[in-house]
Amino acid sequence: MKKHTPHQKRALPSSRSHHAPPGIAAASPAPLHEGARGVIELTEHSLAASIDGRPFAVIDFWTPLSAPSRDFAAAFAAAAARNPDILFARVNAQEQRAIVAQFNIRSIPTLMILRSNIIVRVHAGPLTPAALDEVLGAARALDMEQVRRQVVSVDAVALDEAAAKAPPENAQTEAEARQLSLETCLRPSVRARLTEAASRMASGRLIAIPDAFERDFAERMYRSLDTCRAWRLHEGHEADFHFHHHNLYDQAEFPEDLAECARIFGSPGTQAWVARLSGRRCPGAAEFSASLYLPGDHSLPHNDVATSDEGFHRQVAYVWHLAKDWRSEWGGALYWCSKASYLPPSFNTLYLFNVGPDSNHFVTGVSPYAQGKRLSINGWWTGPEATRGGARKGANRIDANGLEIAIY
Repeated sequence: MKKHTPHQKRALPSSRSHHAPPGIAAASPAPLHEGARGVIELTEHSLAASIDGRPFAVIDFWTPLSAPSRDFAAAFAAAAARNPDILFARVNAQEQRAIVAQFNIRSIPTLMILRSNIIVRVHAGPLTPAALDEVLGAARALDMEQVRRQVVSVDAVALDEAAAKAPPENAQTEAEARQLSLETCLRPSVRARLTEAASRMASGRLIAIPDAFERDFAERMYRSLDTCRAWRLHEGHEADFHFHHHNLYDQAEFPEDLAECARIFGSPGTQAWVARLSGRRCPGAAEFSASLYLPGDHSLPHNDVATSDEGFHRQVAYVWHLAKDWRSEWGGALYWCSKASYLPPSFNTLYLFNVGPDSNHFVTGVSPYAQGKRLSINGWWTGPEATRGGARKGANRIDANGLEIAIY
């Protein structure tokens, strides 16, 4: 995976960091309100399993020391009884700090509404029963196809009159800028487990995440690439390296959905998430492209160490496979050299690795008998720290009476 065209500059939105809310003191947990039989308590371990795949979920972030939390509990339980098709859940913020940090909760109580795993509303402070019904009704009435296309929270989709003013074409609202992050596109169960992979990624391991993103998001990007006709052949060679494959590098030629995807991969929210995962700073512009490997296409071994036009260095590489029904004997596999791992394309699998002199890999040649399209989205997040040169490790040599023996 190596880019062979000039780096494309992109305007990037701003973001916000994730911190636990201040001022939450430790105390014994309070029992659920007696009318809250339809409300479940969520923990760090049960969150993903409880929320993943639910068409409609409402979460109340509360603490037993908060009087507004206690006052809101009755209205929340009553709403749960009136809406049996919605999952109502609570998170004890003083005990479940990892969840609080994940969702950047800063006030107690805070109400969060999710539709099909997408956050569509965050409201800080208690609500009256009538106001809660109004918020739930607005969330229920959302056009979810439009929401999925934006892949942002309702801060950006807006349920109130202030957001009815449409921003200029191609502009992003401040709320979109805060919320736009690749992490929000991942399936919740993936987000919950990725923290366990961070130390391995920082040590130079390749992270493979099958079924990484929400299915609708993956299918939409697949359709965008499958129907695209702007692919261009890129071929070149240098010492010990050759590549031949078809790509989309020019942002002006991106289909609409791919352009949206590029904004998500390049957003500050994504940069912050990648930095937490990789242990590397990635404030530079993201390099983003799409690839189509046809019969005969390939990329010989390389490690991705390179510097962008702006002087930033590639820090973290990504490959998101979107090929469907691809057979391993057709080639086009990612071959991870340090572990001799042959990894055929698999739909909606995301690969991540820290770039360095030892991150050697290549894409095996696509067979002339291959059918279908070997599609992927790939690129790098960049930062100021040098990842060192791509010095090739030479062989150890033994001279035996004029006969040189090389040991690799």
